[in-house]
Amino acid sequence: MRGIPFLEGTPRMISRPDSAEEYDVVIIGAGPSGSVAALELARAGRRVLVVDKETFPRFRIGESMLPHTNRMMERLGLMDKIRALPHVRKRGLEITFGDGRREPVAVPFARMLGDTIKETFNIRRSIFDQMLADTAMEAGATYRFGDSVESIDHLARGDVRLRLESGDVRADWLIDASGQACVLGRHFGTRKLLEGYRNVSYFEHFEGVVRPSGDRLGFATLAMCREAWFWMIPIDEKTTSVGVVVDERHARRIPVPAKQRLAWCIEQCPIVKERMRDAEGPASNQVVGDFSYNCAPYAGDGWFMVGDAAAFIDPVWSTGVSLGIDSGVQAAKKIVAVDEGRQGAKAASVSFGRRVKRLRHCFLSLISNFYDHSFRELLVSGRGPLDVDAAVVNMLAGEIFEGVPFQVRWRWELMRTMREVNRHRQVVDWIRPHSLLQSGGAELPAAKSGVMRGIDRKHRGRPSWQTA
Repeated sequence: MRGIPFLEGTPRMISRPDSAEEYDVVIIGAGPSGSVAALELARAGRRVLVVDKETFPRFRIGESMLPHTNRMMERLGLMDKIRALPHVRKRGLEITFGDGRREPVAVPFARMLGDTIKETFNIRRSIFDQMLADTAMEAGATYRFGDSVESIDHLARGDVRLRLESGDVRADWLIDASGQACVLGRHFGTRKLLEGYRNVSYFEHFEGVVRPSGDRLGFATLAMCREAWFWMIPIDEKTTSVGVVVDERHARRIPVPAKQRLAWCIEQCPIVKERMRDAEGPASNQVVGDFSYNCAPYAGDGWFMVGDAAAFIDPVWSTGVSLGIDSGVQAAKKIVAVDEGRQGAKAASVSFGRRVKRLRHCFLSLISNFYDHSFRELLVSGRGPLDVDAAVVNMLAGEIFEGVPFQVRWRWELMRTMREVNRHRQVVDWIRPHSLLQSGGAELPAAKSGVMRGIDRKHRGRPSWQTA
């Protein structure tokens, strides 16, 4: 980054206050990305301080994982600890439209092409995050909850100086795992919102929600509407996480206060309303902004951004925790490699940034397709030619971390071509998108009506009927 030069040689020693505590690495944020980085670094013998302004346990959404999370947990030796916690095995998901007129379509991970992990888990984030933090502390990391960063006084490899509420600390490296607080992104002024992905989530935990059963046991459910989409994720034997993600512009039109909007949206969505008929839970909901953003560059002289502190992408495909864990581990490995002289500092920063950028680009492509109604119609149509639907399962399951194999890549491109054709010539049934805000749903644009049933190029990621 301009103004922050890389130091490839021995860091220049600078006089510092004697009162400052010293560590090898300071990590801002004790979520999954920060804790796996702390665990990896502590195991490598580094003195690690993790600072988090909140206290644990804490409530978080993001309870549904991708198979890559299992891969990372196995590598970290943590799967036995996860199996000991209350959780639900996730072998796929089901997708449907909100009107409830069609049977939800199953997306089983067993359909994935290739020899890959074909299951993962749903779990309450409070216990998952606590387990990761406890494990890192057992490995030797120091955690300081209820403490926050007041200022970054100096930032360079070998000379990181922070002012915390509890006092000054100094270190050789800084990892920003602060989530949507984006401490470094705001410090550098690099946090940029992505147009077309400004949503608001309303959510809570409930008991008594009707769940998929039989060969769909453990599946998360995704219900799509014109202005929004719902998630229903079983996270233990009784509890289901239920939420709705609404386009910010449409959220302002919902005629109830923000704390009652989940209940209002459920009432307008037949399939979710039916599954919630006997549900018990809080009278009000929680609210969080889901504004997608990017804070590139993701690494520099003595620092790394990991997880949501680097970039936040729409939560539809449950990418957040997997991306956070992957980048947290990668950042820790880069620090150790540089310290041990196996990689130069600039090379480590560049390779780390390339990986984060590649994964972000792939998942952003998946998300932009999800908000395309033509793609949604294909998605719920069942099996396609040449196992194209199996390749889509690979992509939706997030099996891109280790690269996308050719057998998946060409089928995914075929799916995208079919999406474009389906805009104008009916490849599968054209489906009316159910509307939460309009009684009876939104009418489907007629063929040859001049209304494109797809994304306006000025609003990539939005169906045409959302751009008005």
